[in-house]
Amino acid sequence: MALKKITRAAQWPLVAEFTASFSDTAKDAVTGAVKGFGTTIAENLILDAIALPQGAVVCGGEVIVETQGVGPTAYTVKLGVAGDDACFLAASDLLAAANTRYPLLLTKQLASNDGKDLRLTMASTVAAASAGKFRIRVMYTIDGRADNLA
Repeated sequence: MALKKITRAAQWPLVAEFTASFSDTAKDAVTGAVKGFGTTIAENLILDAIALPQGAVVCGGEVIVETQGVGPTAYTVKLGVAGDDACFLAASDLLAAANTRYPLLLTKQLASNDGKDLRLTMASTVAAASAGKFRIRVMYTIDGRADNLA
């Protein structure tokens, strides 16, 4: 049994950010094909968007709609990790008004603790997007790290 002592160290939370627009493209994490963020109907991009280090503990974050999506009847993004693609955010509407904020769920803060990247999954139906931009921000700490002494 370990003898526990008072904690005398602390760390600043880190914040990683990813921004995408409807006309951007990326390499799909599953198929390897280059896909868009809404310019092709039902293309459904899966992207490892933010690399989180081993020991990461997610302590906050959000998806912010910067420019309202236009075109598809359904246009969503969800966030998670490989094997649990919505553990941080269930499918959330990018057709929402600009400045709509979707806070990350904090029910599985250790989902990336083993070094899994933050994975986004896009879905759209019926028509291609002609507008839309969103921002993902994730706040996390790293196990065993200390930035200053108390």
